[in-house]
Amino acid sequence: MENKRFGESGEKRFNEKLTVMGEKEINVKAIFQIIKKRLWLILLITVILTILGDLYNSRPEPQVYAASTRIMIAVNNDMMVTAKAMVREPIVINQVIDNLKLNLSVGQVRSMMRVDSVDTSLITVITVIDSNPNRAADIANETVNVYRNVAADMLNIQGIRLLTAATPDPNSINTTSNTIVYIAFVLGLIIGISLTFLLESLDDSIRNEHDVEQLLGMNMLGAVSRMKRRHITPKLKKSKAAVIRGESIGS
Repeated sequence: MENKRFGESGEKRFNEKLTVMGEKEINVKAIFQIIKKRLWLILLITVILTILGDLYNSRPEPQVYAASTRIMIAVNNDMMVTAKAMVREPIVINQVIDNLKLNLSVGQVRSMMRVDSVDTSLITVITVIDSNPNRAADIANETVNVYRNVAADMLNIQGIRLLTAATPDPNSINTTSNTIVYIAFVLGLIIGISLTFLLESLDDSIRNEHDVEQLLGMNMLGAVSRMKRRHITPKLKKSKAAVIRGESIGS
């Protein structure tokens, strides 16, 4: 009976130790050791993602320029929406294409054009985005000229005044930024560290005497250090030589 109780107690203690081993204590030293163990993996993932981000960021892109003209449309609020929508209508864009002899379709010119209001005022900004800064300014200015005539004929709007004409801007609006590279670098660190701790949590191997003590619930009395082959071979040769010299030859 005593042996049975002892066996049950030992099994219970063994199961408790297994549970305690599963609940690993987190401390700064342990975290540092885990990161140090798989530092190569973190660096590898970070370098790969950073290089990919730099390659994506350095891909060649056509330079794009913007030109804006400002006009004032003196109409009431009910007519303002219609007046602004008329700027991008085919009846205006077709005349702009013919006047400037552009090799572009109505859809292409419309996609290049944006019409915005300044807050809630009567001032409207017509912006044209194009790969050629001079052509962008010409399209914006010609759009205003055509639009004034069309609005006067069709909407009977006479109070359209030009405030600022568009001028070519030599500075492109799609300047290269290193934001993607920085994001790729940080993302590489996060993925590398997360993968490191995931692999560590899945690793159930016994690595040191502390794991053995937690698993068995017993204190270790001693440990045999790991011996390398080059340290064992010379001793074996000396032992064989001593045995040979101790043998007697003849009677």
